[in-house]
Amino acid sequence: MIRSLFDGLCAAAGALTFSLLPSFIQQYLAGLATCRSELLRIVTEARAQPGAMSPEFLAYTGARSDWCASAAEAIDRSDGFLRLFALAQHFDAEIARTTLSIFRPAVQLTLDGLYFFIAGMVLGLLVSGLLSLPFRLFRRRRHGYF
Repeated sequence: MIRSLFDGLCAAAGALTFSLLPSFIQQYLAGLATCRSELLRIVTEARAQPGAMSPEFLAYTGARSDWCASAAEAIDRSDGFLRLFALAQHFDAEIARTTLSIFRPAVQLTLDGLYFFIAGMVLGLLVSGLLSLPFRLFRRRRHGYF
């Protein structure tokens, strides 16, 4: 009874956690787009006013803007679990931290949301099995099943 309750809680926690990932990725994409547009505005204004920004910093800011654009495009083009891998490849800790600070949890009722829900449920059951393994081994050893 307790094992099935524990399994259910772990499966539900995994499913809930993973089903929020598509929403986080979507909001991360919005952060990338905002980053790109703001950096592009800064570069455009700096080029209009010579001497407003050092050439090195101007080049760095332009490169960062290009990176934000390519990262957003790569993540946006991918679907399903490939989107998670694209996020991992184009992950920026500062943008993720900002996204997390304003993150509004939402469960997406899409195929991506369903895929992540099922994956989270399976992972939750695996974690439940791993966490309960020492107790099962102890019980088997105690009752002489080994």
